[in-house]
This record gives sequence, C-alpha cells and structure tokens, in this order.
Amino acid sequence: MKTIAIKAEWASLSLAEDDSPIVCMKYNGTARCVRFESLEQLKQAIDRKKVSTKKWAIAIPRSSCILKPLTLPASNSAEALTMIEFELPYIIPLPIEEIAYGITLLSKQDNMLNVLVCILKLNTLNEYLKPYRAIRIEPRMITLDSLAIQNWFNNANTFKPEAVISALIKKRQFVVQTCIEGNLQEANTFPLSDQDGTISTYEIAQEMLHQSESLAPSLGKTSVFLLSGVEKYVSEVKNLLCTTKRDPTVPNRVSVVPNPNILNYNSDIKTEDYDGEFSCEAIINTGLLDLAANSKLPHSNLLPQQYLKRYEQKALFLKYMFMGTLVLVLVLLVWLNLMTVNWRIERMSRMIESQIAPIEHIASAVDSKHQRVRAIQGQLSNRGRITAIIDELYRYTPKAISISELNFVSKHSGVSIDIKGQADALSTAFDYTDAVSEAELLNELRIKDAQQIPKPGGSIAVFKAHCDIRNK
Repeated sequence: MKTIAIKAEWASLSLAEDDSPIVCMKYNGTARCVRFESLEQLKQAIDRKKVSTKKWAIAIPRSSCILKPLTLPASNSAEALTMIEFELPYIIPLPIEEIAYGITLLSKQDNMLNVLVCILKLNTLNEYLKPYRAIRIEPRMITLDSLAIQNWFNNANTFKPEAVISALIKKRQFVVQTCIEGNLQEANTFPLSDQDGTISTYEIAQEMLHQSESLAPSLGKTSVFLLSGVEKYVSEVKNLLCTTKRDPTVPNRVSVVPNPNILNYNSDIKTEDYDGEFSCEAIINTGLLDLAANSKLPHSNLLPQQYLKRYEQKALFLKYMFMGTLVLVLVLLVWLNLMTVNWRIERMSRMIESQIAPIEHIASAVDSKHQRVRAIQGQLSNRGRITAIIDELYRYTPKAISISELNFVSKHSGVSIDIKGQADALSTAFDYTDAVSEAELLNELRIKDAQQIPKPGGSIAVFKAHCDIRNK
C-alpha cells in the first residue's frame, strides 16, 4: 500500500472516539487530514520521517476549562492579557503556578474590551496530554476546540454575514455555536436524547432557532446557519429551519458546508465510507491548523506561561545564532573575495616578472647609459654659460674691484658662483651688488664677508660674494 509522506511547519492533532489519531497538515499546498489506526502507528510514521513537523497544535474540550467573561479597559488583546494576571485571584482560588490561561475577544466598545478568560488547571492539562507525550509530542499551541470549530466555519463560509450560527452534528451529540463579527460568543454542546440512539433533528433546529432569537433584537435577519457533520441528518435540519415561519428568528440564509476530506495513512484514498464519523475531528483539526499556522488568536494559547517564555527565548536564541552565522559567512565571503583579488594580482605580477626577467640586465644597462647621457648633457649645457657668466662679470664689475678667485657650482637646484676679490674700500665692495643688478645672468649677488686690511702706503678691502645664475 502507498503511504503518505508529509512535511510541514505546523500540524494539528486530535483523537477520535475510537482513539485513532487524526493529523492535519499542509499537503501539496492544501490542508489535509490523515487518519492513523493508532498512536503507535503515528509514532512510527514520525520516527521514519513520514510525518515531519516542527510544531504541534492541540485543541482541548471547552468543558475542561473554567470560562469567565470580563470587561477590561484595554485597547487590544495583548494589553488585556497582561491585566488578566491581576484579576486571576478574584476569578479562581488557585496559585498562578497551577494554572494556564488565555483570552479570546468577545466584543469591543470604545476603549473597553469584552473578553472571555479561559483557565485550565495544569493537572487537567497534563492528564489530557498524557497520550500525546507518550509518543514524544509536546504541543506549541493549546486552545479551545470551540475556537477551532468556529474558525473552520468562518473559512468555509464565502458569504460574510454579521452573525453566524453553526451546528456541528455528531453521532451522540451536537454543538451549536454563535459568532458575531468573527468573534465567538456562545458554544453549547447537547447530548442526543433519543433512547434508541437516533438523531433528533428537531432538537437541533430548536436550539439554533433559540440562539437566533437572542440575536434578533440587535442583528435582525443577518444570521447565517452552517451545518456539517453526519450528512444524512443535515438536509432534515435545513428543511426544518427553512419551513419555520416565526419572524424575526428565521435566518435569511441557510447553507450546508461539506465535510472536510480525510485520508487514510496507508493509502491516498479518501475515507468516504465513515458516514461523517471523523468529520468533527477533521473540522477541529483543520480550523486549529489555520489558527496556529497563521497566528490567529495568539492570546488564546493555553500553554503555560513558563513554557511560552521558554519557547520565545529559544526562538530568540536561534534568531541570534542565525544572524551570527550570516555575519560570519559574510565576513568569510569578503575575506575570500580579497584573497581572490590578491591571488590574481600576485599571479599577474609573476607573469610580468617572468616576461621582464630575460631583459632585466639590458634594462639596467640602458638606465645606466641614460644617466651618463644626462650628466654629459648637463656638463655640455653649462660650457656656454661659463663663458657668458665671465663676460657679464667683466662688463659689470667696477674698475675699483678685482676678482682673485671664481668658483662655478652646478647642482640640481641650479647654478651659482662664489667670488673672492679686492676693492679699494669696503663701500666699493658693498656697491658691487648694485653694479650687477642689471645683468641678465647674474642674480642677487650677496657679499658674505668683507674686511679692511692695512698695507704699506694705505689699505685694501678683501671680500667674498655669492651669486645665483638665472635660468634662461
């Protein structure tokens, strides 16, 4: 037989009346319910990775909880949930460590919220979770089955009325629920009173009409009835509702919603021969999966607060780990990119060096010859200038000054001359600077040292001078 392999982020789980588990997961993009013969078969499927999910959601019966409506001065459900902790001692005489709680919105008026507080004893919760924990399933979401049922009816109803009254018919009981503007208002479960075990469709119709009467003063004929469950009884209930002539309780729209499909784990054939036997579990699981996967009604989660905080801390830790890993990968990629660039540059350098190697000695010789040529050119270019400098010195030197020594200095910064000479007086030596000011080559002649030296019959002035040569 062909078995079904499913992998999803979320899965919902419930036990049918015969203790066979019904699992709902996203399968090929659609929510599918799969029936297993036993919890042991489900455990084997999980161990073999035929059923793989990270998070489980479980619905708990409404009768297991303590329900209390409250009106709180809150703007949203999150704010209302934080206020509930202070109200718990007045609602139930139990320590907060021994209970789990959540809320669901009933209605909103201005800055006040009407909420339904759901309180569950941890002993009751642990007892209910025993069969699931036996196969190592720890749920991440626990909520009321009424909320899951109502969510399924809301999704199945394409016509969006202001109020919805839904009936879920089982073999031994039926559930009637009222929803206004998408918020669950009332849910009642009734046993079927016929002694012979047959369904009393009249009881179902009467209960639905009774709830319709309670809505009529405020909502008129906006109610919609949705029926599901054992299909052979649905048409009879619908006929009873449609033939009722009492106004204003008669609904203006009566619809029959088909049962969700159920697959057997050992084959992909729909289990159409059950005559609605597992339809209630399928409806609960399908609605519950949508609540969990799409984060609807997050504050109705009855998982203990310490568990929720632990899961939040774990999720935050995983998020930080993921971000840290991304940063390390990014740093590694940048490093590898730089290494790749360096490797390419080094490879190109080696290629260029290999091409230069055969002519390296030739290049050195050529460079040496270039330097010699530049030196010779410098020497040759200065020859003509020396003659021109001597000519200007001859023309601009006063007759009272005689030059005894002339040094020509050539540097990279320019050409200059150092002069030693004699004059008949110190004043004549210092006037030498003005005398050569009109020369073309001689630039800024400066007297560095001058002194008067006595001699027989008089005295002479001995001086030293420095002069820069202009570049032409």
